[in-house]
Amino acid sequence: MHKSLIFPVSLLALAGIGSGALATQGEGLTSQYTRIDESCVESQLPDEPVYETVCPGHDGWRVHIVSGEHGSASAYARPGIDRSDYINAPTRGLFGGFHDVVEWRLDDGEAFATIHRYVHYNTPDVMEFYDGIEAPNTLIVTALAAEGGYTVCPVAFVDASVLPDANMIARAAADELARGWDCGNEPIRFNDAMPDVETYFLSLGRKRAG
Repeated sequence: MHKSLIFPVSLLALAGIGSGALATQGEGLTSQYTRIDESCVESQLPDEPVYETVCPGHDGWRVHIVSGEHGSASAYARPGIDRSDYINAPTRGLFGGFHDVVEWRLDDGEAFATIHRYVHYNTPDVMEFYDGIEAPNTLIVTALAAEGGYTVCPVAFVDASVLPDANMIARAAADELARGWDCGNEPIRFNDAMPDVETYFLSLGRKRAG
């Protein structure tokens, strides 16, 4: 992917943890982190002003990112499994790109979801059309084992510009919703109107487990 559309970020700042490579939330669940860096392979697609970057992920997974002038999209693949469809962040800016850290949610070492921060960018003349925010942030929660198999699709978009606990909300969405997620559903948008997973369950008339 074109280098200008990768946004470096401190691993600990993104993860919201104090130290170490792993973070936990639910019992037995952990996180591992990989980066979009010099280990990735970048190429320009033929006859298009679009770059593709392929990066190693957790335990054989690969992260595919395509990037053009205005933004980026991501997909996932692993040995024996075709690359998924590309996933786009919600439109919240004129330009945008991914941060350079991908969080993988693991159950007994097996990845079942990712969390990847997308940073939108607005020039001053268009900010009024995007809630007056220059650089809205969205955490994209992606299921890697939806519908009972290795089906990849977006589960949630978490508005990290308005939710102070966005990292924790994204992890809760991954842990409680990603496995078995129905890819026919629209991704859940967590924002000031839907501020957490408990509110989401209440909107369905269900009680959150635990």
